[in-house]
Amino acid sequence: MNSNIKKMTMTALFTALVCVATLIIQIPVPATNGYIHPGDALIFVAAVFLGARYGLVAGGLGSALADLISGYVF
Repeated sequence: MNSNIKKMTMTALFTALVCVATLIIQIPVPATNGYIHPGDALIFVAAVFLGARYGLVAGGLGSALADLISGYVF
């Protein structure tokens, strides 16, 4: 199997995992109008397994999707 295809597939999977982990448990932080979530831990796991570049993509897209779905964009 091509190594590039494997990295892209793992990046997509980690993106989905970060998004779901962010949406499942959200503990609001009133001081910042944000929230704490287990998706942050998965971002670090993605960076360890995939490397900095692909981990950045997985963490960024997963968090952005979770923010869009949960309504924190507006």
